[in-house]
Amino acid sequence: MKKIVFDDIHTQDKQQRLKAMMTQVATETRLLPNDNTKLNACPVCDGKHIEFYLQQYGYDLDCCRSCQHLFTNPMPSAAQLDHYYNSDMKAFENDFFSASFEQRIPIFSYRIQRIGDYLQRGRLLDVGSAIGIFVEAMARSDSALSLECCEPSRDACQRLSQRYPAMPLHACWLQDMDADASYDAISLWDTLEHIVDIEAFGATVRRLLKPGGYWFFSTPNTRSLEWSVAGKQHVQLLPPGHVNLFNKDNIQLYLQRLGFHWVSLETPNGSLDVSYVQKILGSNPEIDANMGGFIKHNIQSSSFADTLAELLVKERLGGNMFVVAHRPIHGG
Repeated sequence: MKKIVFDDIHTQDKQQRLKAMMTQVATETRLLPNDNTKLNACPVCDGKHIEFYLQQYGYDLDCCRSCQHLFTNPMPSAAQLDHYYNSDMKAFENDFFSASFEQRIPIFSYRIQRIGDYLQRGRLLDVGSAIGIFVEAMARSDSALSLECCEPSRDACQRLSQRYPAMPLHACWLQDMDADASYDAISLWDTLEHIVDIEAFGATVRRLLKPGGYWFFSTPNTRSLEWSVAGKQHVQLLPPGHVNLFNKDNIQLYLQRLGFHWVSLETPNGSLDVSYVQKILGSNPEIDANMGGFIKHNIQSSSFADTLAELLVKERLGGNMFVVAHRPIHGG
């Protein structure tokens, strides 16, 4: 697998402008109405021991003491989300995806290979396709799967239509998909963390899957090297965009509650964790304390960093999860 480095897939322009852009759009969204009340139970495990975690961009995030799930509380409203996903911020995000397009292809090439281990033919719905990096990786592969896309962002849909005019495109949220649609597989790349109602969303995924169908997805893993070191300084704490942040243990609980059979969980891109940690060391005393003197010293060695990256994959401690779930043929 090709080594994935943080600066290769997060352009310097993106890193420099992200905070300012997020501050602006978060300020705009907070001016919009939100009648949502604070949740008094964890959306994953239903645990009642909820405690304040931090305020980011004016939004409160809580943490479940039982399963360590992080979530925005209260959740943003539909009006706030519509403004966010059709703002200059999202267009800017699509621009940096374009700038790092080729560097991101290997991430998806590996996932396509793994999908092929479970499914060779049939209909695959890709949800949250953005500007189509996964679509392009599929086009370059030898996969025989028939691909369709579902994407709510108007800017992303326009880019998808221009680049892949023959691609079946559903310009909507997943819950607005045709109730009669049926797929052999659904893919979801770094999108679950954006979903407000994860229970209803998961139920929709299950409804759209044929019995025996597969759900392939990735999402940040807060029980990982990069999250353990970055903590509350982590760059992916991005409400109202990222509103549900899972870990490698409670994601299995989430799937079980939805009636999926958990098949596998990997954290394949350990080099991404290592390069991010290398980048943020020295930026904050708390981060340095989290890392510890020994790791801080040794991670600058290329041989140590490469070995650690392999270890993160083996121990499933990488910062991004690739999950496979299966709907049973019998039992609902």
